[in-house]
Amino acid sequence: MPKLIKPYMDFRGGLNVDAAPDLVADNELVVADNVDLDERGAINKRKGTVPLNATSYAAQVERLFEWTKNDGSVILMALVGNDLCRIAEDGTKTVLKTLDAPDIGWFVFQDKFWFTGKEAGVDKFWIYDGTTVAEVTPNSATDNNLTPIKRCRFFVWHPNSMRVFAAGDPQDRAALYYSEPNDPTYFKSTNKLYPTTGDGPVYGLAIFSDAMLAFYRRSVWGWKGANPAVDATWRKVPVGKGTVQGQTIRETPGSLTFLSPGGLTAITPAVLAEETVVLLPTENLVVDLSENKVGSIVRNIQQACAVYDDRSKRYLLAYSDVQAARPDKVLVFDWELKAFTRYTGFVVNDLLVRSNGDVLVATNGYILRLGQGYKDFDVTTGGYKAIAFQVKTKQFSLDYPLHIKKLYRFLLAARQYQAETSSVRIDVTCDYKTQSLNSVSLDASFVWGEEWGKTWGYTDLITKEGRLRFKGARVQVSFSNEGLDEPLTIYAVGFEFKPRRAKGEKMSG
Repeated sequence: MPKLIKPYMDFRGGLNVDAAPDLVADNELVVADNVDLDERGAINKRKGTVPLNATSYAAQVERLFEWTKNDGSVILMALVGNDLCRIAEDGTKTVLKTLDAPDIGWFVFQDKFWFTGKEAGVDKFWIYDGTTVAEVTPNSATDNNLTPIKRCRFFVWHPNSMRVFAAGDPQDRAALYYSEPNDPTYFKSTNKLYPTTGDGPVYGLAIFSDAMLAFYRRSVWGWKGANPAVDATWRKVPVGKGTVQGQTIRETPGSLTFLSPGGLTAITPAVLAEETVVLLPTENLVVDLSENKVGSIVRNIQQACAVYDDRSKRYLLAYSDVQAARPDKVLVFDWELKAFTRYTGFVVNDLLVRSNGDVLVATNGYILRLGQGYKDFDVTTGGYKAIAFQVKTKQFSLDYPLHIKKLYRFLLAARQYQAETSSVRIDVTCDYKTQSLNSVSLDASFVWGEEWGKTWGYTDLITKEGRLRFKGARVQVSFSNEGLDEPLTIYAVGFEFKPRRAKGEKMSG
C-alpha cells in the first residue's frame, strides 16, 4: 500500500474529558487550557489580562457591580475587602460604605442602587443615588416590616407585578418576601410565601421571560401573576434540577443557564408553558450542556460564579474543585460552537460584563480586564507572566483503528504572525513512545530530523513538517506555549503514514 496523508483541520468540538479514548471525536481535544476556538476550526491561545487599577487595593476584590443610570452614565462598583466602593475608569476607588463582611444583596430601582448588609453587627438597608448613601426610610404604614428584608441577599425586580422579591434570609432560608407595587420601602408583614416545602433553602432568584423563578437545589418554581396576595399559585417548572450557586444563573441566547447539581443546565422559555408544547426534533426544553463533554469537571465544582459575554458569545463559569477555595479556573462554553475550553492562571472571585463589552475579573487586590494582549498580569509581583497554553488531541487511529501504522512525517498548519514572535513545543506520541521538539518557531522554517530553508517574504498561513520514526496503532499530539507576548494559532495537523496489517495481542484459551 502506498504512503497516505491524513489531515485533521477542525477542532471545533472543543474539550472532552468524559468520553473513552476511542470515542472522543476527531475534532475534540482531551486538554484545552487557555484556548479559544473559532468558527474556522482553529485553536487559538487566549488573550491576556491587564489591571484596571494601577496599584493594589491590598484586599480581595470580592464582587463587581455595574449600574447604568437613566442619563446614560455608568457607575462601576466593587466590594473591596469589606468596603463597598465606587470605581473610577482609571481604577481608583472611593469607599461608599464599610460593612462587617463582603456580603450584600442588591438591586436597581428608580435610577438608584439599593443594597442590604451588616454594619456594626446590625442588618441594614441602604440606598445610593450616585452621590450619597443613606439608610432606606421605611414606608410609614403600620404593617410594614423591613427587618427580614435587611437580612436577605437575593433580590429581583419583577416587571409584571411591579414588586421587588427578596430571599436568602438566614433565619428563614426557604421564605420568599415581596414588596408592595413600586415601593421597595414597603414589605407588609404578611408579604411572605413559600413556593414549595420540603425543597430546602432558596439558592437564587431570576426573571425569565415573564416569570418570577425561585431556585432550590433540586427544583425550580415559577410564578407569572401580577399580585402574589391574590394569585399566589406557584408551579414547579419541569426542569428536574435546581442550582447550587445563584451567581451562575445567567441569561443566554434563547435560554437561561445555571450550574445544577452535576451539570450545566440551560432551559428555554417553552419550559414555562402550562399548555402542551410541540417541539421540533432538534429542540429541547432542558439541556445539560456539560453532558458527555465536561460532566466529570462540573460534578466536582465546589465554588462558582458566571457571566455571559454577548460579544464573544461565551458563557464563562469560574470554579474551584477544592472545598472552600477561591475559583481558579474558568470553564468557557462557546454558545455558537457548542464547545468547551478552559482558562487557568488567575483567581476569580467574581466576573462582570460591562455595558461597553469589557469582561472584568475580581481578584486579589485588582480588577482585571480579560482579553487584552498576550500575557497575564501577575497580582503577586505587579508584573506580567506568560499564559500557559496547553492542548492535547485525541489518540488518532488515522482511519485504521486495528492496523499498525508506520509514520513518516508530521505536518503542521499554523498562522504566522507578522508583528509578534510565535513558537510552540510539540510532542508527538505513538502508543508509548514520544518525539519532542522545544520552541518551534512559527515562521517559514522548521527543523526536526532535517533542516529546511527559510522562505523569503511573509504569508499568513504556513505549513511545516518534521520527520517521524514510529510504528504503532494510535498517534497523539500535544502543543504547549508559555512565551511572554506570544500569540499562537494552529489550523491543522497531519500525518504521512503507511498502514501495515491489522494486529493485536494473541489470546490463549
